[in-house]
Amino acid sequence: MRDAITKPRVLLLIALVLISLLSISLTGLEFGIDFKGGTLFQVQLDEKVTPDKMETIVAIIGERLDAFGLKDTKVNSLGEDFVSAQIAETDPEKIEHLESLLRTQGKFESTINGEILFEGSDIIQIYKSASNGYGIVNSGQVNAQGEESFTWQLPFLMNQKAAENFSRKTFHKCSQISFDVKTGGSYDCESTYFFIDRPANSVIIIPQRVFSDDTALLIAGNSFENIPQGTSIEELLTNAGLQHFIVNDTNFTSAQLTELENLVEENPVAIVHNSVSAEQRQILIGLGYDIIEVSEQETVPWIWTVTGARQVIALTPGIANLEPRVENIANAKIFSQLLITGSAISSEDAANELKALEVLLDTGSLPIGIKSISKETISPLLGNEFLNSALMIGIIGLIIVALVVFFRYRNFSLVIPILITGTSEIILILGFASLIRYNLDLAAVAGILAAVGTGVDHQIIITDELLRGELVAGGSFVNRTKKAFFIIMAAASTTIVTMLPIIIFSFGLGKLRGFAITIVVGVLIGVLITRPAFSILAEHVLKKKQSAEA
Repeated sequence: MRDAITKPRVLLLIALVLISLLSISLTGLEFGIDFKGGTLFQVQLDEKVTPDKMETIVAIIGERLDAFGLKDTKVNSLGEDFVSAQIAETDPEKIEHLESLLRTQGKFESTINGEILFEGSDIIQIYKSASNGYGIVNSGQVNAQGEESFTWQLPFLMNQKAAENFSRKTFHKCSQISFDVKTGGSYDCESTYFFIDRPANSVIIIPQRVFSDDTALLIAGNSFENIPQGTSIEELLTNAGLQHFIVNDTNFTSAQLTELENLVEENPVAIVHNSVSAEQRQILIGLGYDIIEVSEQETVPWIWTVTGARQVIALTPGIANLEPRVENIANAKIFSQLLITGSAISSEDAANELKALEVLLDTGSLPIGIKSISKETISPLLGNEFLNSALMIGIIGLIIVALVVFFRYRNFSLVIPILITGTSEIILILGFASLIRYNLDLAAVAGILAAVGTGVDHQIIITDELLRGELVAGGSFVNRTKKAFFIIMAAASTTIVTMLPIIIFSFGLGKLRGFAITIVVGVLIGVLITRPAFSILAEHVLKKKQSAEA
């Protein structure tokens, strides 16, 4: 056996196994969410995108998740309209919060009287220090249920063009309602509206009851939704810039039908309340509209949710260039640094709201909307069970292979090289995964087992050819080994060619990618390293057997 071990191909196998064991012991193995627990999001985009745009989307989603300090975050594209996001987090509340963040395109807009003041792309810096006003404070306000509110503040800096536009459009947008020589009097100022993902190319269908309820809710205000008292539904709709129809419970009026028919080409989406009748929906579909239904929340005005409204902030006389008073708009003071404020019922909720808005403004909006999100969550305990099961299956597999080989050849000496090379293949694949920090999931482990099974198959081909060489006149071990490797290389090439499309394209087959990668790696390791070494060991065993029989 010493002569066989000193052969270069066997020495190469031994050296690589030792290197793999060293790598595994020093750096460890990276396990996917199947084993260590976590959540996998599958994000479907509104439409197929180009590779460049997909790269941007993957980068933005990755930045959003990284901003929350999550570990083991991995974001990958799946084809032209899917993105997978894997995170090592299973807490239901955090997952819900992250899902909401991923679902948001992040298109931020501020308007006044229906005109754009600035957009998220105009913000060039977010200030994150308390000295600039960033942070959370206890507002001291108490709601009807006796709960205190916490106010958060997010200061930011706009580019020069947006700052000039803001100052020009807010110039003198306050009406003086009283005058005082000492204080200068008081003003009634117009409000700016902040939107995130304001619908585009859409019309809103509002049932009369919902319109009346929302009118009352907006006037009453909701400090925890950042809706100030006295908010006007008409003003909100004007700033949202969306065509809307207030309808009765049964049908549209003839005037509404005519207007809807004229609008469908430029506004093909109809956003409807869930109480809109089936008859009215059929009419909209008949006119060519795509229907999006939005359900009502108990304490939040439906129209607030539908329009993507987030805040209403009244101007101040100073911002409107009235204190001190500037007469000529050409001399208006330019305000490039502004402050967004909001409130929540707890410091934790306030921190989440502040962080979410901060992340959206920091990372920018996605170039395309999100159609749907699905998620798969696996607990760490279940992951450990999967890992133990996979290990047990591997051990049982090796035992069964040993028994099958023994019963086939009735030679225990041949079982040992097959088990050694099979185990070596597993170690080499795991060592390779350790070196490149590849995440091993259930599919990858299945691929390892399949690769080892293929390896055993190839080893049996080699053994059969070597045994046949003994029986054929003039047959030699070298010639029979060459013939065996010709068969093995053909089979290996077929396997690799079959798996490459899954690795390269992975059109919605992300779960199969790990399976394909480990099979290809296993096959390459086999044909380049372990099969040649096995042929040396098997040849040594058979020659020893021949000598014993002679």
